[in-house]
Amino acid sequence: MPALERGLTKVLKKLDDYLNTPLPEEIDANTCGDEDKGSRRKFLDGDDLTLADCNLLPKLHVVKIVAKKYRNYDFPAEMTGLWRYLKNAYARDEFTNTCAADQEIELAYADVAKRLSRA
Repeated sequence: MPALERGLTKVLKKLDDYLNTPLPEEIDANTCGDEDKGSRRKFLDGDDLTLADCNLLPKLHVVKIVAKKYRNYDFPAEMTGLWRYLKNAYARDEFTNTCAADQEIELAYADVAKRLSRA
């Protein structure tokens, strides 16, 4: 795996780990059972979309589109927290209605991709 993909995977893994780690309120709510201790929250800080999500999600979406188009890199399927996070974002009209179309993103980053491919 090339260095750019390794670096991206490492950063995505940290985000995935965070998203799969239960928040304190999730631990308190699930003290009755030992079955699955992973988080099930929809967003960074819980089940509500926050300013932090509105900052991170569009960037994450752009990285997903550009990495696939220009590096043939898909976010690893085993990153369940990351995919849950994206799925919940894509289910929100306020997110999908404000995202640029995939083709617009690809065009906007074409020059950057060319420069990186020469490096």
